[in-house]
Amino acid sequence: MITYNTPLLISNEGPPLHRASVVCDDEGRVISVAEGYCAGAVDLDGVLVPGFVNAHCHLELSHLKGKIPEREGGMTGFIRALLAQRFLSDEAMQVEAMHLADHDMWAEGIVAVGDISNSSLSAEVKRDSRIRYHTFVELLGLEPAKAAAIVKQGMELLQYFTASGRHTASLTPHAPYSVSQRLYAGIFNSMAAGDPLSIHMQESEDELAFCRDVSGPMADFFREASFPLSDFVPFGSGRPLEHLLPSFPKQHRLQLVHNTYTNEGEMHAAESVHPQLYWCLCPGANGYITGRLPDVMAMYRLGLRVTIGTDSLASNRQLSVLEELKLISKNFPGIPFTELLKWAGLNGAEFLGMENEFGKIKSGWKPGLILLEGMNPENPVLHEGVSCRRIC
Repeated sequence: MITYNTPLLISNEGPPLHRASVVCDDEGRVISVAEGYCAGAVDLDGVLVPGFVNAHCHLELSHLKGKIPEREGGMTGFIRALLAQRFLSDEAMQVEAMHLADHDMWAEGIVAVGDISNSSLSAEVKRDSRIRYHTFVELLGLEPAKAAAIVKQGMELLQYFTASGRHTASLTPHAPYSVSQRLYAGIFNSMAAGDPLSIHMQESEDELAFCRDVSGPMADFFREASFPLSDFVPFGSGRPLEHLLPSFPKQHRLQLVHNTYTNEGEMHAAESVHPQLYWCLCPGANGYITGRLPDVMAMYRLGLRVTIGTDSLASNRQLSVLEELKLISKNFPGIPFTELLKWAGLNGAEFLGMENEFGKIKSGWKPGLILLEGMNPENPVLHEGVSCRRIC
């Protein structure tokens, strides 16, 4: 066992504690938390917090770091560049990049990840990782006749990610502009009890125009690329969130990712439709692709269950939850640091079904202990100079 003394402990379990001690076993499981310093303990200089949960990541795209220009052509430009670059590297190089990204996330204090996968390529990386993964096997397709085959292939992929018994996985739809109604139904009908769902939602103006009447740059690009659009039924005046949310099964937790163009009224209305909504912010990717951030203050005012994601290295400079929190704090300084920590850990753990282990520094849990250095314990405010160091 080892005991740590910290000038400030923010555990997500009760109020912050000044001059506190935490006892852990050799595997990092918390034995006890108490006010007051303990003699003979390891003295820490910083703010001690639970490990971070990256609720939305695309580990498969790690080999594309720095290969897609920032803010070039908006969402459609990003999709165009992604499709052109994604399969140019061989599998060995892709796996090597994923291993490096996984290592970096661990070093950045991340203990659990909700990861989007379109193939089995990341399975071996996750098998060897110290991070806990829930893999969302992401399905897409606009042709109803192919929906059953797509779901069958997705179910086969699930086996790769659950074979070790340590990680979990479930099917999930990609985005409003890429999934047929029949494919949604196939995904929902194939889910097990307790499986979470995640979907990219209202991320760009291009998406909104496409869904409204199959117009705009995204529609033009899909036609140029000969994507089958004849079966897509436009949403008309109903925006994607309003149009799709009632059809999502209410017994499953649902994470809406990005929400860049979702307004406060839509957020409030959505909360009344689905009882288990989580709202994922990926501000680094928003800045990289479109330069626009969601209405984060509205989410805070409404008391929404917000989670934090990093998206991918194709659309972000790093996979660091701490850097995402810095962006939020810089642009929305009215949000308390203690609230940001709940978004970055506890809420993500609840969404992924890992809330009995991660998100709180609590006796019996193994949440990871992260020391935020360069932060004033008397006035814990995030700034550029704050860094994180993994304690266990």
